[in-house]
Amino acid sequence: MKVFLDTNIFLEYFERRREYIAVSRLFSAIEDGRIKGIVSIGCVYTLAYLIRMELKRQNIHRPEQTTQLRSTLNIVMSMVTAVGLSHKRISTGINDNAFDDVEDSFQYQCALQNKCDALVTINLRDYQNADTSQIEILSPTEFVSKYL
Repeated sequence: MKVFLDTNIFLEYFERRREYIAVSRLFSAIEDGRIKGIVSIGCVYTLAYLIRMELKRQNIHRPEQTTQLRSTLNIVMSMVTAVGLSHKRISTGINDNAFDDVEDSFQYQCALQNKCDALVTINLRDYQNADTSQIEILSPTEFVSKYL
């Protein structure tokens, strides 16, 4: 099973938020090879930025900041496959009126283009108008309950 992970899944994990336990179980299933984790290239860019900002907030500066950033991103990339989005799908995402947030539309299009079985997100409301005939959209808790 291929599962697309919205960027917010990583924030949930790193910041030990409400769905931390479900996300941990999801990551364990990915590490065990029971499911394949997919992220957009945009997710990796966003994570790099957010991690760097958090390290700055912790008063960690370069070169240690870069070392820690690389270490964290290497852990993420050892678990998931980063995939791109075609020009056509980007255009579709820009103009998809089912989404108020174009970035969420890109994530959705990326999941569809890469034939993922499910898209896992913390913010289900961001995908409430999406066509779910081709892909399930689930919270981490819903995914864990249904598949793990």
